[in-house]
Amino acid sequence: MTSPGARLRGRNWDAFADAVREAVASGPAGEAELVAVVGELPAARRVLVVAALGDATGEAGPAALRSVVDTGREQDLLCAAVLALAKRCGAEASADLLAALSSKHSAVKDYAVAGLAGAGDGRAWEEVFTRLRHLLGRSARRHGDVHSSPVAAAICYLGGHLDGDRCARLVRRLRQRWDRLDADERDWLTGVWPGVGPDGPAVDGVVPPDPAALRAWIRHPLFEPIH
Repeated sequence: MTSPGARLRGRNWDAFADAVREAVASGPAGEAELVAVVGELPAARRVLVVAALGDATGEAGPAALRSVVDTGREQDLLCAAVLALAKRCGAEASADLLAALSSKHSAVKDYAVAGLAGAGDGRAWEEVFTRLRHLLGRSARRHGDVHSSPVAAAICYLGGHLDGDRCARLVRRLRQRWDRLDADERDWLTGVWPGVGPDGPAVDGVVPPDPAALRAWIRHPLFEPIH
């Protein structure tokens, strides 16, 4: 039978995809196979291997993902690496995710925010608040499924770390830009955070949302295994 490493390097896509799945299921030995090939593959296959490292187990995966985040150039590869690192390392990836907010790629910034919302600590609050202000300041925004909304991801992160005056600041900003949220975003937000909208109580009387509920929402399905 052809070795996993040979199938990971082979031309047949189905055999390659099967080898990736087997490597993830094989624990540290399989992860080592993925790490060994990640720098040798063409772009599309490299993205799949990097994403799979988010579900693998072992000691080599986190360092390999950090290397991709630090040295990668392609947007899709960086997005995959940022999310995989959040899945693998949880709050320990917070510094890496914060750094990814400085990416030149808007999509990478959005994945970094989603990763922070699903797994990060509160250190990036000011940077994500700035990102939310930017997103809500756009005159035209692409509207779609709220689960893919960068605004919803930012709110999930910010709403999970409301120390000091942060709750009042966030409520004010959301009310000021309420018209920039699409209908799905408004419905979602008022469901997970009652009272946050313009018709709610005075700013200082708004009760913060449940951080665990926000984190659970952003993690499904984003943090689920890719296979």
